[in-house]
Amino acid sequence: MSYIHIDEILEGKHEGETVGVRGWVHRIRKQKNMVFALLRDPSGVVQTVIKESAVSEEDYADAEKMLIESLVSVKGTVKADERAEGGYEIQVEELEVLHFAEEFPITEDQSIEFLNDNRHLWMRSRTMTNVLKVRDEVFRSAREYLRDNGFYETTSPMFVGTMGEEGAELFTVKYFGKKMYLTQTSQMHLEPQLFALERVFTLAPSFRGEKSRTRKHLTEYWHLEAEEAWCDHDCNIKRQEELISHMCQSVATKCEGILKEMEISPERLFRIESPFERMTYDKAIEYCQAEGLDISWGEDIRTEAEDILTKDRDSFLVIECYPKEIKSFYMKHNPEDPRTYLNNDLLAPEGYGEIIGGSQREDDAEKILENLRRIGDDPKKYEWYIDIRRYGSVVHSGFGVGLDRLIMWMLKLEHIRDSVPFPRTVTRVYP
Repeated sequence: MSYIHIDEILEGKHEGETVGVRGWVHRIRKQKNMVFALLRDPSGVVQTVIKESAVSEEDYADAEKMLIESLVSVKGTVKADERAEGGYEIQVEELEVLHFAEEFPITEDQSIEFLNDNRHLWMRSRTMTNVLKVRDEVFRSAREYLRDNGFYETTSPMFVGTMGEEGAELFTVKYFGKKMYLTQTSQMHLEPQLFALERVFTLAPSFRGEKSRTRKHLTEYWHLEAEEAWCDHDCNIKRQEELISHMCQSVATKCEGILKEMEISPERLFRIESPFERMTYDKAIEYCQAEGLDISWGEDIRTEAEDILTKDRDSFLVIECYPKEIKSFYMKHNPEDPRTYLNNDLLAPEGYGEIIGGSQREDDAEKILENLRRIGDDPKKYEWYIDIRRYGSVVHSGFGVGLDRLIMWMLKLEHIRDSVPFPRTVTRVYP
């Protein structure tokens, strides 16, 4: 028998036809002489009606025996029915139970902790399935934009010997007798590659060891990072704006049905168009102070300040030119204000936090050495990184996108863990 996906039925393509469908029992209701089973495959859910009078005695006995998450295939006639979920049902003529599931441990009104302990099963839920589909489109559209704009996808090592960003804790690992780290950014290994390819990106995990227990932090997260030659600070911000806009437009267009099922208006994403409003760090601090926040120049813009800056916005906000003391040594000196670098963060609307961090990179080897000495770091650890500035150095910039947090904002998720299949946090490494 050939099989179709359930979404074809829900789109009205097979009314009155006999079809074959296979999937998992999503819900089941047993009555006298009749079994109603909602059948799920990756594309959707459809009601099947198994009447004792319409199938063999053996098939009906199996229908009465099967439980939620049993794996089945059915053959039957598609019928429009307003009472059925999705407006269609399959009147079953043949049923084969390919695997009888045991009693499913997840029922209604389970605690969040229980659902996370059973993440391997919970991802079959409609909510998690929809999140994973949107996640796929976010990844696909990011690659689409970058490739269409001349970027090459590449890779960088996960084991590194140097710190990529100031103030971030790294996971230390033993590497054949040496002390190494799990990478917190691929940036430093992307930069040498742009000297060969000009525009490069990678999509890979990054790891942060901070003991953050907020709803916006994971210890392992998916990081889209790009580096571009012949690109200064303004060029870099424009690239970020176009990328985010493209991803939002793509999800709004291609996941419209999923968004509506999750009670999110696609217009929320359609309205995200570049360019975004820009605000200097100086102005952001003044704005937060005027709103009553106790914050001084030189402090980082963290959760409370981010909330104030974005609570009433329906699009992204660029904050640029942060102080040198709170940013990394590889950033370009700001000629208009020697206290700051040519860098930026991109904040999501409604207090969802920083989505992108980026900067023009320092292209002068001596300035890099000067920055390292200023912060008290050992230049010898970065010899290979400094080396690339000695042989045909070029103006270049780059940025990193926290894709999990972007998805969290897109879908209005309560916690970032719900944007990934298997979250890793300070308290969770299972399953």
